[in-house]
Amino acid sequence: MSHEAALRAAVPEDVAQLMGQLQTAGFAAYVVGGAVRDTLVGRTPSDWDLATDATPDQLRNAFPDAQYENRFGTVGIPTSAGVREVTTFRADGPSSDARRPDAITFLRAIEGDLARRDFTINAMAFGAPSGAHGDLVASGSLIDPFGGAADLAAGLLRAVGDPSERFREDALRMLRAARFVASLGFEPDGDLVAAMRAMHHRLEIVSAERVRDELERLLVVEDPSLGLWLLCETGLSDEFL
Repeated sequence: MSHEAALRAAVPEDVAQLMGQLQTAGFAAYVVGGAVRDTLVGRTPSDWDLATDATPDQLRNAFPDAQYENRFGTVGIPTSAGVREVTTFRADGPSSDARRPDAITFLRAIEGDLARRDFTINAMAFGAPSGAHGDLVASGSLIDPFGGAADLAAGLLRAVGDPSERFREDALRMLRAARFVASLGFEPDGDLVAAMRAMHHRLEIVSAERVRDELERLLVVEDPSLGLWLLCETGLSDEFL
């Protein structure tokens, strides 16, 4: 089965309807992130997040019941299955707390939005741009500018671009790397490991609560040993043990 065929079969009905509503309103609609990754490795996604070129104000105009209570472009839109998060394509500016950007810029193309994500396996999207015709799920395409599908097939965890830059943006991504290595049984890319080893001290600026939450997510995977090894090998474990 092709990647597109697997995604078409997996998209829930309410998500497909929401993508159609975005299309009717003249906007792009893509499933992004973990839902694409999990579908392509044969897992059932826990969340189905969408991305679009519509701004939060345009989304609220198109969906009167939408909820927008943040400054990062994520709007909650009620569907028959609950509230689905739809985020405007964006680029992130510098971050003073190594967690969230101090400012964002809304974009018109999905490729720019994918470039801000952490790992290639999380930087894929499925859908269609604004102006597309027909059923977006039936005719949707996989957008994969950083080779995430190939890395999934190879069992490789690799950063989008320079891993040091990704870890400067959010130091918790180093712990996330360990979790993905463990949960997927993947091999971490050499540059990724080197960046973690060089930057492990940045974990000290991350709140204890965030570190705890990410460690708990690592420890409950079927076999956390690969992730724990990576934390010890790179010195990250010294920052919290």
